[in-house]
Amino acid sequence: MLGTFDDRPLGYFHIKNVIVNGIGIFSDAYNLYAIALVYYLASSFLKLNAIESSFMTSGAFFGAAVGAIIFGVVADKIGRKPMYGIDLILITIGAFSQFFAGGFDWLFISRIVLGLGIGGDYVLSPVIMAENSNARDRGKLMVFTFPVMAALGAMLAAFVDQVSSIFFAPAMVWRIVLAFGGVPALFIIYFRRKIPETARYSARIKGDESEVEKIEKMTDSHINIDRDREKFSKRLKSSLFLIMISSILWILYDMYSSTFAIYGPITIAENLGLTPVSFTYYAEIFGGIPGALICAILIDRVGRKKLIAAGYSGVFVFLLMYSLLLVHPAIFGFRYSGGISPAKLAGDAAVLGFSFYLLNFLFSASGPASIIGGAMITPELSPTKVRGTAQAMTVGFDRIANAVALTAFPLLLIRFGLSSILLGFSVIAALSIIVTMLWIPEARRRTLEDISGEMIPKLGVAGSGRK
Repeated sequence: MLGTFDDRPLGYFHIKNVIVNGIGIFSDAYNLYAIALVYYLASSFLKLNAIESSFMTSGAFFGAAVGAIIFGVVADKIGRKPMYGIDLILITIGAFSQFFAGGFDWLFISRIVLGLGIGGDYVLSPVIMAENSNARDRGKLMVFTFPVMAALGAMLAAFVDQVSSIFFAPAMVWRIVLAFGGVPALFIIYFRRKIPETARYSARIKGDESEVEKIEKMTDSHINIDRDREKFSKRLKSSLFLIMISSILWILYDMYSSTFAIYGPITIAENLGLTPVSFTYYAEIFGGIPGALICAILIDRVGRKKLIAAGYSGVFVFLLMYSLLLVHPAIFGFRYSGGISPAKLAGDAAVLGFSFYLLNFLFSASGPASIIGGAMITPELSPTKVRGTAQAMTVGFDRIANAVALTAFPLLLIRFGLSSILLGFSVIAALSIIVTMLWIPEARRRTLEDISGEMIPKLGVAGSGRK
């Protein structure tokens, strides 16, 4: 329906979009991960109590819920382009202001502002990337934009922490690590403000012939202007079921994944006798990045649903194995004695535990993390007219649930222990497979209009007459 726009091969236009969109995700991941690396330092120097420390980690998620709704609704009303770059301005301000925090209030407000930008970016970047991709390669383009860039962002956070720890006193390290998250965002603001409106919004919503012609020249393609005359409310109502299913999937995913992302370098690393920095490097180099690359290679060949199911199957098995190792070590030939305990593994037990964790991470990155966590599902399933709002709802629901989970995690860890939490996460993986296979349509190599169901003859009301 968009002419040859969906059929064109990979080119400069796609690569530029991956970079401009991806640097934002890179920055998001850095900022969300950095707090895990300096959690104890910031809590100690700011003299935070347990509740304040929990809100310190979840503050950005509360802000992201609000930011997602604002940016998503406005993006559907006036377009994607007017809002793009404003998200990174908020990220830059929020990140830099953390450097000057003298107590909980300042840090919490800074992270709320940071979260507003991150929430906006989690709406705009997936929507823009989906709308600017061709049908054949959309999956891999979105994987390179999101999970690959996110993994690199997490590794940069570990690197900045490592280097700053060498040259600065601990009282400055946490400030530098948190504030540095504004640097990558700052450098890409200009380029985001210069990108054109997406072809789909221009052709399907605005019907702007001059904008469409600019994109045609940039992409060497022909784009049909065919405005969607359906009411916004009707489009949104028809999409609500899939929006809710997508939200449930993302909430389930982030209850497991974001908790690990924030507390993994603290809790899991401590259990295995690793430092947060070394834990981050190992996890991303041997799990996150290889898994995302596997997903990028396979996603447009075998499809989203199969990769999610296969990935979550691995997550279920290896988290269950890790949980069993902590409570029934004899199954694996270990006896907890001589300093080895469920609270802190050592020797071969620690190696085996970390192997289970890395394999869980690898399987997650090869499917669920790259597709669900990569914010791919809702933009692919929603009509253009409501795509921003649909993504905003998904992100908003997820960030609120995630903020609550992150705030509660330290208390749940004390109450139930790591083994029970790992078991709970493995159950979440199993539930997510069922939800995906029953209710999520396959999007492999299909146009967005075909997937969302907006390819209905009556919607092509005369168009603009362009041929």
